[in-house]
Amino acid sequence: MSREQPWEWSSLHRAVWILAWMYTGAAGAVTPTGVTKVSRVTGATPAGEFLPNPNQTHANHEVYGTDLGIVWDKGGGEVFVLFGDTFGAGWCGNGGCGTGWRSNVLARSSDTNLADGLTFSSMVQDYARHAKEVLPSKKVNNDEITVIPTAGVTVGSRHFIHYMSIHHWGEAGRWYTNYSGLAYSDDNGQTWVKHANARWWNNASWTNNFQMAALVKNGGFVYLYGTPNGRYGNVHLARVPEGALLDINAYRYWDGNGWAVSQAASQPVAIGIAGELSVSYNAALGRFLMTYLNEHRQAAVMRDAGTPVGPWSGEKILALGSQFPGLYNAFIHPWGSTATSLYFVMSQWTPYNTFLMRATLVADADGDNLLSEPGFESQSATPVTAPWYPVGNAGVDRNVGQARTGQDNGFVRYDSGWNALKQSVVVQPHTDYTLRGWVRTSANNTTGYFGARGPGNGPILGERAFASLPAYTEQVVTFNSGPNAIVEVYGGLWATEDTWLQLDDVSLKRGTNLVAHAGFEQQASASATSPWYADGNAGIDRGAGFARTGANNAWARGTQGWHAIKQEAAVTPHTRYTLKGWVRTSGAHNDGYFGARLPRGGPILSEVHYTQPLSGYTQLSVSFDSGANHSVELFAGLWASGTDTYIQVDDVTLTRD
Repeated sequence: MSREQPWEWSSLHRAVWILAWMYTGAAGAVTPTGVTKVSRVTGATPAGEFLPNPNQTHANHEVYGTDLGIVWDKGGGEVFVLFGDTFGAGWCGNGGCGTGWRSNVLARSSDTNLADGLTFSSMVQDYARHAKEVLPSKKVNNDEITVIPTAGVTVGSRHFIHYMSIHHWGEAGRWYTNYSGLAYSDDNGQTWVKHANARWWNNASWTNNFQMAALVKNGGFVYLYGTPNGRYGNVHLARVPEGALLDINAYRYWDGNGWAVSQAASQPVAIGIAGELSVSYNAALGRFLMTYLNEHRQAAVMRDAGTPVGPWSGEKILALGSQFPGLYNAFIHPWGSTATSLYFVMSQWTPYNTFLMRATLVADADGDNLLSEPGFESQSATPVTAPWYPVGNAGVDRNVGQARTGQDNGFVRYDSGWNALKQSVVVQPHTDYTLRGWVRTSANNTTGYFGARGPGNGPILGERAFASLPAYTEQVVTFNSGPNAIVEVYGGLWATEDTWLQLDDVSLKRGTNLVAHAGFEQQASASATSPWYADGNAGIDRGAGFARTGANNAWARGTQGWHAIKQEAAVTPHTRYTLKGWVRTSGAHNDGYFGARLPRGGPILSEVHYTQPLSGYTQLSVSFDSGANHSVELFAGLWASGTDTYIQVDDVTLTRD
């Protein structure tokens, strides 16, 4: 593809955390540390390099220079390893250029011992000792200069590649695509068909959110995490039933609270700057891991989450460009994920080849913090503040003895105007959050503020004012995200003379209720809309005077059959939850149910059966274990048998026990 230190727990703390995870089955957040090169994957060994090089691809497959190294389990005891633009004996030796050009090549591997490197069992070839271009491209600039793979997945015996058709290259880190699409193979990867309709077409402004992808199978779905072309976009999400991967109309897009038919409704699940995305489920941890290049931080970073939709943790440094110059991806090996280890394939622009890497995973006690770089500890240089961004005059105090904890802290200082540090973060709309941070200021400060607002300096959602703080003092702000899927958190001050503040140990955490639109107040029509859905005849009473609290409530009503209001909620596997809601019924009611089940009509996890009329709102409660599942369906409904019968529902909560 042509483009140009976290803290660590003591051994005792780590052992205690791992034991706690083993006995509770809870999914524990982790952070990577100690990344090392294990082996060279492609290319010839240059003078002075002493890494294992088991594949010798220059001699065995005419692969002298290549990149990416996307890995997925293909079944049959093998993985596929998929590479991008590839050059042969005429490779220029510096980046992606030269002769023997193929837009992509594909290897197979059955190697389960990654500690000594990643060995291929074969490569797809078009003739002896020559790796084949598996997805052809026109190779015409400003038309289709190349076709680059971005992800792969196998469903049954059919293999799929997600790829992008590149119209032209831009400046470093930027390129522009015609579309992204899916290709499939039914012969073990030897030949591939680009499906004519399974495509996400780019728009005139080159901003479609699904031009690059990561693919993950989970719970009968394939989850497609998408970014725009280039390396500077947010991460969006779609999903599709496993058997409908090539049906573009079967995809549903995460809208911040639920799954929408329209791609235009999609909202991000993680803030970029995201390039060369990889997502994998770590079964040993019970958590999803996401890696990508953040150009602004010149680092490969990792996020983790207990469910496919998140909430995703803040970014954690995986590998720094200062350690590995020119790095630009980290594709997770699905067989290399344990509770303590992460193996991934990384590219470096010079020498334009790929390497197997290993990182150690350690417990992250603050894993539910949604902010990246909360303590400013991995800032590579004082002028560099990403993922925090300055307004006015702001930056990082590096190891100058001013931090509350660790060695670094943020600062704001100037003699006029508004000056602040801010960070954007994905949130769930209409959800409660708590923002915390520690602040101290100069004695002359009179107008400091710590809070959250809508994106792009939008409306203030919640903030705390402070004057002089001679010692670090915790500031706490609670707010509701309102209609926003992204918010900005900030700490700053208004100055009229030389005034400063210092900021450290900032956190943003979601409230405990996992139900979206819990009181139905954000439902905009009489028909149930995402994240609520109707089974049979159900909808929303808007301002009709039937609500328990607020203006709105849900209802289900009929004379025959099953009628219900339902919502899919993301949960952590093997975890206890309590579901509560307030219900009242018509006098004719005699067969109602309130509970949780697996999605798409799956088995009931727990429910309460109410057979008597409830003339006033009555709170119902059920507890259940999520089992091996990452999502459950919450429902309140009734069976009607010949008589007009209804229920009304309000103020639903789902909390982790």
